[in-house]
Amino acid sequence: MNKLSSEKEQLLQKLILDYDRTLNIQILRVCSIYILLSLSWNLIFQWLNVPFSRADITVLLICFAVLAIIQIILKYVTISEKLKTHAVLLFVVFVIISLYYGSGYSESWSYFLLIPIVTSLYGNRLLSIFYSIMGFVSLFIVITTLPISTYYVSDGIDISNSLLLYVIVATFSYLLINKLNMLYNKQVNTVVDSLETTLEQVVNSFVVAMEAKDHYTFGHSERVSKYAVALAGQLPDYQDEHQLKTIRLIGLVHDIGKISIPEDILTKSTPLTKTEFDIIKTHSALGAQMIEKVEGLKSLKSGVLYHHERWDGKGYPTGKKGTDIPIEARILAVADSFDAITSTRPYRSERTFDEAMTEIESGIGTHYDPGFADAIRAVKAEFKEIYSDTHDQLDEFEKLTDFL
Repeated sequence: MNKLSSEKEQLLQKLILDYDRTLNIQILRVCSIYILLSLSWNLIFQWLNVPFSRADITVLLICFAVLAIIQIILKYVTISEKLKTHAVLLFVVFVIISLYYGSGYSESWSYFLLIPIVTSLYGNRLLSIFYSIMGFVSLFIVITTLPISTYYVSDGIDISNSLLLYVIVATFSYLLINKLNMLYNKQVNTVVDSLETTLEQVVNSFVVAMEAKDHYTFGHSERVSKYAVALAGQLPDYQDEHQLKTIRLIGLVHDIGKISIPEDILTKSTPLTKTEFDIIKTHSALGAQMIEKVEGLKSLKSGVLYHHERWDGKGYPTGKKGTDIPIEARILAVADSFDAITSTRPYRSERTFDEAMTEIESGIGTHYDPGFADAIRAVKAEFKEIYSDTHDQLDEFEKLTDFL
């Protein structure tokens, strides 16, 4: 399961859990209202001695006592939400059977139709099938062993009609589950899409703020993200769209920590001193700290923090080496270096595409993961296309700024 699917599944499970918790409370509330009302009017009927069919008061009191016990258990006993749901549904079955026995059997079999209807509200197919079967078996037992009415003994037609109606109701209730699941998934997709859109906006705001401070790196983050996605696409670990999107976002924010670096160091036209370079090297850790504080961007942290580490352990900020460096950071290291080599800096001019590729290939095994060797060679044509397109745009931008 890919990361996006996992996130959606977690969100879906949380949504279902919250829904089940609320539904359990609502079902018990409805049961308590019904039992209290039934108890009240049957007491009135008994007190007035009216010639109406009356339920057994003792049965209703037992149902009310069991309801109170279940509510205490759900409130004070630590059990899983699934067990709570089973407790609620078993109580529903118990109440329906109790009412059948306690109401003189007069048309009370129809209460059994509530079992598949109530169960389907949870949107769980297995749960619906299990309790629908339980309700069917319970209905079959009571209507074949006891009369449907006090006025006549049930015959085969009465029994078959009752069971057939139960099966029809259970079938429609099961179909309702498909609709509930569609609504669940639609809500989850809406939330995920909204979150991704918001994260894109946050990332783009970071990029704009960063490039506004250091105009020499105009377009650098966007180009690095494109190179990183192209290289990742050649690796077996990155054949998932969401993983590629994560790499793209890391590429866009990998230098966000430079916002905290003094501008006179970022734009210095001569080579940096050791002290200045040490300050520059803090940008990856600063960027990781910034990313960590933004909910939804935490998955980008390792790429931002370690993208200047080297395969041989001579990078920064921690000196990690080999596979101890997260794979996303190893990908970013290649993409970042390639764009830096082919870009103009205050203290040096850009190098050609072929020169940059030669330098990247010579760094395999020291600077870069030797496992990327084939991927780097395979992605050369795609790098060339990105290089040509982005440098044409950069030339146009420079002409425009010169004109202004």
